[in-house]
Amino acid sequence: MTNNRDEFSEETKRVLTLRVAARCSNPECRKPTSGPNTDPKKATNVGVAAHICAAAPGGPRYDATMSPEERKSPCNGIWLCQ
Repeated sequence: MTNNRDEFSEETKRVLTLRVAARCSNPECRKPTSGPNTDPKKATNVGVAAHICAAAPGGPRYDATMSPEERKSPCNGIWLCQ
């Protein structure tokens, strides 16, 4: 099965997280998306990098005029809690 989604790289996800100090970007939420874990060597993450314009045809707000690079860019991303 072929994946036709323009997914974010791990680096882009990291940038999106750091740009908002690991808080949900929804103005009605703004809760922290990471915190302590029962294992002192780990942290719990409930955040997710979401595309503003969909990563694949048929998705919400998909823009066929965007290049794959634009779709995968931090400029097309937002950090939200799950």
